[in-house]
Amino acid sequence: MKKFCTFLLLVAVASLLAACNNTPKIAVVDGAKVFRESKPGQDAMAYLRTKSNDLQAEAKAAQEKVQAKQSQENAAAFQEAVTKYQTTMGAEQQRVVGLLQENFNKLLEKYRKDNKVDVVIAKDVVLSSDESTDITNKIIEEFNKTTIDLNAKPAAAKVDAAAAKPEAKPEAKPAAKADAKADAKPEAKPAAEPKKP
Repeated sequence: MKKFCTFLLLVAVASLLAACNNTPKIAVVDGAKVFRESKPGQDAMAYLRTKSNDLQAEAKAAQEKVQAKQSQENAAAFQEAVTKYQTTMGAEQQRVVGLLQENFNKLLEKYRKDNKVDVVIAKDVVLSSDESTDITNKIIEEFNKTTIDLNAKPAAAKVDAAAAKPEAKPEAKPAAKADAKADAKPEAKPAAEPKKP
């Protein structure tokens, strides 16, 4: 059934193209190569390496304190430094990749419109294509003209952070106790248990 549906879809597309008597213009781009070889991509990697090195230095200093004097304070400080490294680097990688991806997508859309390309396809999903359809190097050239502020925080994150500020409420503790009691209740049994023969 799936093959039949695919066949029908192909027939419909072929019919539409034949009716229009217009061949779509398709381009192929290697996104990984763009991020790896473009200046914004290399700048992003350097930024993340520097951030990682700084956080690793903090964790190493905390580890040395634990090795010099084992105490609960030093162990807690080391654990805190490790957790900070993991959460900060995870968030930073996600933020920086998001900035790159956003700019890359805008650039692709502009290129597509300016060059009257109907479809841009990722090279890693193309089974076979002519080299003339590959626009990767052109996109790298255009991406190199782009300046991305890697220290910029997204506007939405600033608004969310302001909205997320906790307010001191005296009612918070009793509600937490009620929630704890609700959580402590055993799970309900199924409404109808099977009858034994």
